[in-house]
Amino acid sequence: MLKIKKATILVVGILVLLTSCKQLVYQTLIQGRWEVDEHYSNGVEDTPSFYLLFGDYAITFHPDGDFTETYRLGNIVPVTNPGAWEISTNGAQLQLVDQASTRIFNIVSLTKDELRLRRDVGDGSNEEFVLEPKAETP
Repeated sequence: MLKIKKATILVVGILVLLTSCKQLVYQTLIQGRWEVDEHYSNGVEDTPSFYLLFGDYAITFHPDGDFTETYRLGNIVPVTNPGAWEISTNGAQLQLVDQASTRIFNIVSLTKDELRLRRDVGDGSNEEFVLEPKAETP
């Protein structure tokens, strides 16, 4: 009986360690500048439509927990949107908080070469982003 309790505690400890490691790894991997490579609405690819609304969209995740989004609204008006980012739910979600809103994305995957985010936008609709890392411009 004592061996079973020790094994259970060990397994739970390993799971907690692995989960927190994933969150720490993601916090490191996400830092830097990312640009949208693909955008999907309800599973249908619509990247050209996304870029008509948010031309040259990029988001930079700073090590201090801040982010900066930049884009050209309607492909004309330059916009810079600062806020704070956090990876939560043991590495499963990315939260972006700015002056206007709080956006919560499910992290589908995150590697050094690709970030996939998905979120529900209401009424059963969703959107998915595929982002690629880009060199930061001065």
